[in-house]
Amino acid sequence: MSSEPASKKGSSAPPAPRESDGWALFSTLLAGVLVWSAIGWGADRLLGFQALFLPIGAVLGMVGSIYLIVAKTRHL
Repeated sequence: MSSEPASKKGSSAPPAPRESDGWALFSTLLAGVLVWSAIGWGADRLLGFQALFLPIGAVLGMVGSIYLIVAKTRHL
């Protein structure tokens, strides 16, 4: 026997959020912006621009991260 209560089958209630869920979403957002900013910075250095692709990468990272966060947290 398990000490955990039996869950009802077919329950449509979403699970309660945990503190670690918030940190996971925050780290997804931060990592997306940092990684794509670094890619933009590398493209700037490689192609000889001052700051063209860095802000583009930051915006793409933010948009992509928000998309992933919404996809992760959407309850159907």
